[in-house]
Amino acid sequence: MNSTTAPALRDLSFSEKMLLVEDLRDELARQPNDIPLSASVKAELDRRYADYRANPAEGSSWDDAKRRVAWLRA
Repeated sequence: MNSTTAPALRDLSFSEKMLLVEDLRDELARQPNDIPLSASVKAELDRRYADYRANPAEGSSWDDAKRRVAWLRA
């Protein structure tokens, strides 16, 4: 789909477009098994998981990671 097939998208305000993007993201997140992964992305995820399993004390907690990126939501 592009803007020629959905001309009403051009009429939306920036805020309305952002809400639409959020709605689409939320809808996709409800079906995580339907999101295709390329072989290279799967290999990278497998590599990172193996690294985590070999070194579980390395890295950051989820709370620390959220604090580091909190400025993105501001």
